[in-house]
Amino acid sequence: MPDASASRPRDRDPNSPEAARIADLLGRMTTEEKLMQLCLLTRIDRLAEDPASGPVYPDLIHGLGASYCTGYFDPEAFNRIQRFLVEETRLGIPLIMMGESLHGCMFDGATVFPQAIGLGSTWNTELMSEVATAIGRETRATGIRQTYAPNLDLSRDPRWGRVEENYGEDPYLTSRLGVAYVRGLQSQGVVSSPKHYCAHGTPEGGINLAPVHAGERELRELYLPPFAAAIREGGALSLMPAYSELDGVPLHASRFLLTDILRGELGFEGFTVTDFGALHMLHSFHRTAANGLEAGRQAIRAGIDMEAPSRFGFGEEFFAAVHNGTIPMELIDTAVTRILRVKFRLGLFEQPYADPAARAQLRALATVGLSRRTAHEAMVLLKNEGDLLPLADKIGRVALIGPNADNAQLGDYTAREATDRAVTVRQGLVARLGEERVAYAPGCSIAGGTDAEIAAAVAAAREADVAILVLGDNSNFYAGIGWGDTGSEGPAAVTCGEGFDMSDLALPGRQQELLEAVAATGTPVVLVLMSGRPYAITWAAEHIPAILQAWYPGEQGGHAVCDLLFGDVNPSGRLPISFPRSAGHLPCYYNYKISARGYYKKPGAPDAPGRDYVFSSPAALYPFGHGLSYTTFEYNDLHVEPAVLPPDGTVEVAVTVRNTGKRAGAEVVQLYLTDDYSRITPFVRRLRAFTKIRLEPGASERVRFRLGSADFAFINEQMRPEVEPGTFTVAVGGLQGAFEVRETEEGKRRVKQEIKA
Repeated sequence: MPDASASRPRDRDPNSPEAARIADLLGRMTTEEKLMQLCLLTRIDRLAEDPASGPVYPDLIHGLGASYCTGYFDPEAFNRIQRFLVEETRLGIPLIMMGESLHGCMFDGATVFPQAIGLGSTWNTELMSEVATAIGRETRATGIRQTYAPNLDLSRDPRWGRVEENYGEDPYLTSRLGVAYVRGLQSQGVVSSPKHYCAHGTPEGGINLAPVHAGERELRELYLPPFAAAIREGGALSLMPAYSELDGVPLHASRFLLTDILRGELGFEGFTVTDFGALHMLHSFHRTAANGLEAGRQAIRAGIDMEAPSRFGFGEEFFAAVHNGTIPMELIDTAVTRILRVKFRLGLFEQPYADPAARAQLRALATVGLSRRTAHEAMVLLKNEGDLLPLADKIGRVALIGPNADNAQLGDYTAREATDRAVTVRQGLVARLGEERVAYAPGCSIAGGTDAEIAAAVAAAREADVAILVLGDNSNFYAGIGWGDTGSEGPAAVTCGEGFDMSDLALPGRQQELLEAVAATGTPVVLVLMSGRPYAITWAAEHIPAILQAWYPGEQGGHAVCDLLFGDVNPSGRLPISFPRSAGHLPCYYNYKISARGYYKKPGAPDAPGRDYVFSSPAALYPFGHGLSYTTFEYNDLHVEPAVLPPDGTVEVAVTVRNTGKRAGAEVVQLYLTDDYSRITPFVRRLRAFTKIRLEPGASERVRFRLGSADFAFINEQMRPEVEPGTFTVAVGGLQGAFEVRETEEGKRRVKQEIKA
């Protein structure tokens, strides 16, 4: 073993300039030491140790870039390995322990918040910041210093199983929530790695990892903005590319996206880490690389800095190619520089170890309470005919039915142990009403069931004052491509999550049959959907009086559902994704091009054929932004100032919102903008601002938004944002206003200087 103390870097002063510290360390590194910084290896706790002489890690003698926590990692074991790297290797460079924090740190004993699609439904950036800060605090307490979150994919095909992991279909909403998440997480000394860069969320056929079909203009208008905001505004220090291909080029081999745009245009200073096994996929899946060496060559030239979770692309042949000069050392130095920069910014050289005592901070009372409070805002009341909700506490007997009624659905990227402590709807309802007033009958399983089970549920509904059906998905497992129980029977059948996509958007198994049978009893029915995607609930929308979309509401979900059903909390969630009428109505996202929903505008019905779709409307069943409350809100006095402005100017839009009901409530004020005419075909409308306000009964608030040049720009022929003179329509809460952009020579020059891609 080399003498570590004799060769330590001269400059370990944290007050020295970052560039000088990096240059000093990089200049002292051997080729092997540089190359090992490009590697992430899992399960390093299983490397050989000699009980007699203490830890000996021969595979780590040249250091290691990072490792990964799969759900639990003993802090003492981690510290032993880190101590070896810091104190016994030649240069003493610490590793970064990485993990997951999609909706809570994926670690045994950590708090589980609502799944990401539910966080998107809050439309609340302040709440997101609070949640992300809490996640960062718990993540730091485990010793994990970097996580693969947030997911900034746009969920624009509900068949895709990973819809649940994202904030919805819209780039602006995703951008605002993403920035809040990145800032909150990194405020606690944990690096955020937004994923999956870029355009991962609209795979062909809704099948995970399938090609994405998007031109460069669509890429820049829709898919890039959330990542641009996370980098420019949030300061994200790492980034994970998508598994998929875009226009024939796998993202992990795309120099256009990983260097030209990411570094050249967006100014990203952090490092990229591959999605797990992605370099092997260049060989085995995409077939762009005949072997590991070629996969590594494609990746390093594109702009990949670190490979996970093993050395396929950056393996022995790659190392040899660097040694013989076939792969330029300049590429390696660039990647190592980026990795070292983040390690210095994390303060790992000063504080490399995990604090075992810090794990006592997990699931603090306030953090668990935050999870419940977040679940309140994450649920969306889709329908409430006849004011069936809220239910009265004095209600007599409740029939609780459905495969998710006594099954805590937490969503993927959740530690397995969390399921055992999560609160189910049945537990929440019994805690409120008592066992004797709750008649529980599952009725069916997620993807199966028997006639006898349905009959028992129907019997329970007939004897009840109200029936609560909790239907939906199962995604309660660790995650991964094809991992988990894929059986077709029983509650363990996985229907949503990574690698579990659907060809149909009808409720899985016999759930629709169960719903119709219970509704036929005449007992009032409340449908609670605990799912990771929108389902085509057209029949329910026509026949069920009350529908609550709960998504996966976190570890306090059972209590939170009851809080809303009984009116302790007024629903305030709004849909971040549109609900289609059927799978045949896809795509159904709201921000479509002006010509995308037909020319004839004559929607039909089974008994009255029309045009566009002969027997139905192309419109969404429940559109993006939809959500009801137990109170009502009125919008008045929409005003745009100034009505005419130069292309580089700003416009203020103001509106008065009043609570006209009898309950206090929160309203999401949403502003949409339409470019009336453009030489590049316009979108029918685009979200450009929103805020969540809380009003007492009878109270009102004047809400003001300020729009800048970027808000009414389009992507021109040179693939750059441009503001074209013309008229725009602004819509807020059912009201519409207009303003005009006028051209000036000075304005044209200033727009070119200030608007960025």
